Amino acid sequence: MNVFILHADGDRYQNLVFTSKKDWAILRQFGKRDQLSSWPAPAVEVFRDDKFHRNLRPSDFPSLMGALVFSVRAVNALQWLLRENGEILPLCCTEGEYYAFNLTTSIDALDESNSEVERFESSGSIMQINKYTFFADRLHGATIFKIPQSRAKIFVTDKFCQMVTDNGLLGFEFVNVWEG
Repeated sequence: MNVFILHADGDRYQNLVFTSKKDWAILRQFGKRDQLSSWPAPAVEVFRDDKFHRNLRPSDFPSLMGALVFSVRAVNALQWLLRENGEILPLCCTEGEYYAFNLTTSIDALDESNSEVERFESSGSIMQINKYTFFADRLHGATIFKIPQSRAKIFVTDKFCQMVTDNGLLGFEFVNVWEG
């Protein structure tokens, strides 16, 4: 099994932005279940950089301030993987149908003693992970997840990557960080 860090390819594919700056604050609530019942379905639009006249292709995984966002095509293709690991939340967009994804699966699978980590002197907590080593047995059945030591990074396994490839989904970047 391989583990990858998931990124949106914002250099070759469209990105989204909130139409109201206050809406980005809703992302702080992510990681908790039951967002759907109080989800405001914020408005987003395709980011257009007039300075560079960028006309990028539509993406199935557009960047939105670090949030996980999928097109309706990606949601249809990955639905069972996504529903198993979080909540699919609608966004309002006049230029396509997009959904934010509240990833709630966190797996304590990092083998800290065999990984290369930099720690804060004051607290001893992890500042940065330079080389990842995972406990393979803890990743059994995993497809998309976070780890407690690095909440900002999203990890996926071969199964997720294969589903993206098999369905011809665009805008995904996978950085291989571990081969187990």
